[in-house]
Amino acid sequence: MADHQKKKPVQREGKNHQELVKYSRPPGLDGLEVMSARWVKHSFAPHMHDFYAISLNYAGRGTFDCRGQIHDASPGTCNLIAPGELHTGRAVSHHGWEYRNLYIEPALMKNLFVGLDRRGPLEPRFDSPLVSDQILVSHLVSVFESLIESTSLLQIESLLLSVVARLISSHFVPHQVSCKIGRESAAIRRVREWLDAYSDQNISINTLAEMANLSPYYLVRTFHKQVGVAPHRYQTIQRVHRAKKLLASGRPIAETASEAGFCDQSHLNRCFKQSFGIAPGKYVKAGTI
Repeated sequence: MADHQKKKPVQREGKNHQELVKYSRPPGLDGLEVMSARWVKHSFAPHMHDFYAISLNYAGRGTFDCRGQIHDASPGTCNLIAPGELHTGRAVSHHGWEYRNLYIEPALMKNLFVGLDRRGPLEPRFDSPLVSDQILVSHLVSVFESLIESTSLLQIESLLLSVVARLISSHFVPHQVSCKIGRESAAIRRVREWLDAYSDQNISINTLAEMANLSPYYLVRTFHKQVGVAPHRYQTIQRVHRAKKLLASGRPIAETASEAGFCDQSHLNRCFKQSFGIAPGKYVKAGTI
């Protein structure tokens, strides 16, 4: 089954009707802000942003006025608001309206366009302010999960590129077509060898792309075609392998997590069990897998 059929936002119909809002800025990614919110009574007056707002509606129900129409923001839909676009917003269900936003500054969006090898002019607006697109939903879920579970700049940037690639191919005006994927064996081998040797490093996708002399998005797609996984996933696999060797040598779990490049011990636990079917602590006690 394809990834976009597996990843769906979780609808949380909780009993807590308090309004909540949280902002965060991922380190190393200038121009990106993440906003998580649940609104119950708050109502936004007509306003506009100077950044792109890419929203995934998780639970409850909201509505917003944009381009002279009222849009029903139900779970599993995405709100796409371009800079300078006038809109409102409010909850219309008794348990509120819950969503998460990617706020992308125009300068960062421009850099992502370059990394995606886009061709032809691209207007800074979307076809529609509200879309039902399960592929885009899947990509957004992956980004939000990654921002919570990982500090890997490579992983977050790669997933962010996949979001913007979907926006360019299906939702920006006009629709864009990316370049075809080639093999580029020597370039991919250089990147793979670097990740083998320095898997613990929190490297940028742009740095890897410069190393390979390829655009960032072309690198991600070609690497996936040749290796079978995206660069960030390959990096995690190498980190898990390094952690296994460190644990086998008697290194403490917390120290292993840090040295192997994981953000914390719980992150190591999740990835290690996914790869080996056993938690690091049990692996250490067992002495072998």
